[in-house]
Amino acid sequence: MASQVVGHWKIVDFSSHPECTGYYFDISSDDQTPNMYRLNTRVVNGMFCSLQHDPTSNQWTLVGAVGATMMMGPPEKMEKENIIGDLMSNIQNLQVKSGEVLVIQTKNGDEVRLQRS
Repeated sequence: MASQVVGHWKIVDFSSHPECTGYYFDISSDDQTPNMYRLNTRVVNGMFCSLQHDPTSNQWTLVGAVGATMMMGPPEKMEKENIIGDLMSNIQNLQVKSGEVLVIQTKNGDEVRLQRS
């Protein structure tokens, strides 16, 4: 059920980029459009995107592009922001396991685990 993704999540396992564990994602549903969700996070800048769930195929699609505020930060934080932005841009599937773990699968084969917080 897609609505299970709604909530506040903390990255606990991002094996290809362990330096990005600990960041939070907030996912909310769009009250106006069925099967539409909004993902928000912050590294240096606030970052956001819209995701549409197809209940027939159980696949997720990025709608539009990932948006962000435009402040600069230290190079190491900007690098992390680029990684998180790439993760958001390449979301292919979201799956909630046992109500407490969100697994994000990307188009480029990454799998990221988040814990409900």
